[in-house]
Amino acid sequence: MIYVFTTCALNYFPNARILAHSLRKYLPEARTVFCITDVPPPGFDAVEEGFDEYWTLEDLRPQIPDLEQWVFRHDVMELATAAKPFVLSALLEREDCDAVLFFDPDCELHSALPEIQKSVRDHSITLTPHSCIPHTVEPWVFFELNQLKVGAFNLGFFGVKNDEEGRTFAHWWRHRLKNYCVIDESRHLFTDQKWIDLVPSYFSSVNVLRSPTYNVARWNSFQRKITRGIEGTVLVDGQPLDFIHYSGFLKKGTYVRGLYDSKSAEWCEDLQVMDELSESYAERLAEDQARPELSAAFGFGTYDDGTPIPADHRDAFRKWPSLQRDFANPFAAGAELRKKIAQLQATAGGKPKRKSGKPRSIRDKLKKLVGTIS
Repeated sequence: MIYVFTTCALNYFPNARILAHSLRKYLPEARTVFCITDVPPPGFDAVEEGFDEYWTLEDLRPQIPDLEQWVFRHDVMELATAAKPFVLSALLEREDCDAVLFFDPDCELHSALPEIQKSVRDHSITLTPHSCIPHTVEPWVFFELNQLKVGAFNLGFFGVKNDEEGRTFAHWWRHRLKNYCVIDESRHLFTDQKWIDLVPSYFSSVNVLRSPTYNVARWNSFQRKITRGIEGTVLVDGQPLDFIHYSGFLKKGTYVRGLYDSKSAEWCEDLQVMDELSESYAERLAEDQARPELSAAFGFGTYDDGTPIPADHRDAFRKWPSLQRDFANPFAAGAELRKKIAQLQATAGGKPKRKSGKPRSIRDKLKKLVGTIS
């Protein structure tokens, strides 16, 4: 049995439903699992929405006893990515599990993924890189520089075989993401993704799928020629598309345009195909995005008293062990915890800060553009 899972907050569930539909179409024998990394609204049930199993973060408590503290330390993106190895580990404990695949909720299958299915039979770990072609012409150096910050492999997809090395990988990765699934440029951390750079060093049975038909996305489309076949099939470098990753999707007509604007006229067909895919995706998302329960604010974005949790409060809770010792449930602590954080910050001479920058030139804008890998 192949298990396929995804994780996300409510705002990405419309995307997850499209993923689930494509899984049922192309991998009907796989068992699909959805783990919500948000506070579910009353009556919400992902099984009724197209998945075989529906998990909440409470299902991860056996692996994360201090669940409330762990959740509090993450923002919406960090939490969705931090949950991955815990779901993976739990699935690998099942006797009927031969392998586990993960897809980000904003992925969509266009085939039965025969090469991926073979890879997880033959290899413990299967990955896809952010780019498959080495460039020596400016300005694509910024694309590679960004990978040095966020990781060489894109964790919108991975596959793990249920063997000793696969389980060892899951245990190691789970241990790292327990405390270090954060976006922190000063420590060279980018959520779950940067850690995977170490995988080829630690594990021997690793397969890197370099086919351009996998993980087609905004940030790598400039390396691929995307057209349509005679029957309308989407082709990537002349081969049928296997799966697309709508990372960075905003609305129809905006997907991948950024990296294409500087291309010559020969790439116009690529623009047309990607715009068609963008429009179709937007139309299919629209109905679910209009559902009030799926457009609610991040459920773990406030204290229980309704006060928003700023990023520096999450950073402070990670930084000072005394806070973790004194506040078992930081969400419920409210004013008392906020007062204690303010005292610690004053004593330490300032707030824990996350680095950020604003583009000031065309060069900086390009660096920002190719830095949208996620």
